Amino acid sequence: MNTLFVDSQTAINTFKFVYSLEASLAFIKSADDQLTNLFVKETGIEPGTNVCIAISEHEMGSPIYTTYRKENNHIGRKLMIKLFVNNSWNPITIFWKSKSGRDYKLHDSDIDTDDILFWFDKLDSDLYFKQLYPSAKLPFKTNDLSFELVLVRLNLECAISLILKEDSYQDIEQIKSEIGEFINSYNLQSEKLDRKYGVVHNFKVLIAAEGEITCELDLGSAGMHFLKKFLTFLSKLDRFAIVKIE
Repeated sequence: MNTLFVDSQTAINTFKFVYSLEASLAFIKSADDQLTNLFVKETGIEPGTNVCIAISEHEMGSPIYTTYRKENNHIGRKLMIKLFVNNSWNPITIFWKSKSGRDYKLHDSDIDTDDILFWFDKLDSDLYFKQLYPSAKLPFKTNDLSFELVLVRLNLECAISLILKEDSYQDIEQIKSEIGEFINSYNLQSEKLDRKYGVVHNFKVLIAAEGEITCELDLGSAGMHFLKKFLTFLSKLDRFAIVKIE
């Protein structure tokens, strides 16, 4: 799989010769592994030449490398940089800290990959997807769905309205239960694999009106991976006329 930094050595050279910042190969690779996995989980978008961390002078300015303080006075650091998506340059902030309290710096070469933790300040999945695929609906491919899909917005915290087909109205309680069981099963399977596919942090499945079920979801670390599985599951049920995500 392609990664966000694309070419680690080029990133190191650019940090050094353009911005006078020393970065080690071990640090870049550790950041790349964690951040790429996190990015794909949360956005559903695969990195590549059109989606990558931008370390260049073009439309960018210098990356801002500084410290911040977290709990127990442990020092964490952040790098304010750009995410390149299909000729758009998006501000993005990378944070890192350690479990042990160690202060890892960009130039450190002895990186304990089990100790250091990387994350993003926030990711705007909807924006990146629109930049990458201006005329498409979702950041992943699906087979033909058995319902009309209406996409108002795409965020990790979302509400999904499920409008049943008229001949399924009488089974609404059963369908509601099946949906809840699917979400719980997804979480349990991912937990068994050390949360390999993330988990849905919170959810409610409610009967909103006659023939309508609403799912209130915090997709959390499951992100777009879960959403793709969920839409496929709903399509296979073949009980819905319209599914609306907002």
